[in-house]
Amino acid sequence: MSPSSNVPFPPTRWSMVLAARNGGDARQGRRALEDLCRLYWQPVYGFARRRGHPPADAEDLAQGFFARLLEEDLFAKADASAGRLRSFLLGAFQRHQREEWRKATAAKRGGGHGVISIDADESEAAFQAEDTSVLTPEAAYEKQCALALLADAMGRLAKEQAAAGRAQAFELLRPLLSPDGGADEAQSHLRIAAALGQTVEASRAAVYRLRKRFREVLRDAVADTLEEPTDQAVDEELLALRSALSA
Repeated sequence: MSPSSNVPFPPTRWSMVLAARNGGDARQGRRALEDLCRLYWQPVYGFARRRGHPPADAEDLAQGFFARLLEEDLFAKADASAGRLRSFLLGAFQRHQREEWRKATAAKRGGGHGVISIDADESEAAFQAEDTSVLTPEAAYEKQCALALLADAMGRLAKEQAAAGRAQAFELLRPLLSPDGGADEAQSHLRIAAALGQTVEASRAAVYRLRKRFREVLRDAVADTLEEPTDQAVDEELLALRSALSA
């Protein structure tokens, strides 16, 4: 991903949104923004809950916020030089809570447009499952952003493997993609090898390849949240991601 002075940065979801704001492809920018809203729904909802809002109000605030992102030129106020979407969203959401128009949010439930299709009960269950008692709302938000990116990368990898006809093998190997390899990696390889009709060595090799590919896909997912995805910028975001997960 190392750019030269003569090669433009590859388009990312964040850069497409900013480009649309400046007269670029509006339809492409809208699709990218919708994807990003879905990606960051849970971190924003969780932040509202940790700031003391009950579930229904947190849902209203999050839906209203994303409605505003989609329906207004809110990105005209973005500091594009910052280049990091998660930071912009947190600041914008905090401003959103302070502005007068939030008072109408509860009445219109996200503008009445079904801005993002979400399961409110599932969002609340995910929030309740979080162990963030010692974290500030801001630190918990950063952790949820990191988890959202990991889930996004895993989803991309799952689709890629399914398209290649390896869906069954991927679902069996998926638990071993975690850094610790699961509770008992040796037993897992024996079980997977038997299920796939292959040797344990072949199973270990497949996990090695998937872990390597997951790291590549994760870099792409992180790059999608940056305006200019240089190698250094992606490395810095990955470092921030690891720091947030260890909190």
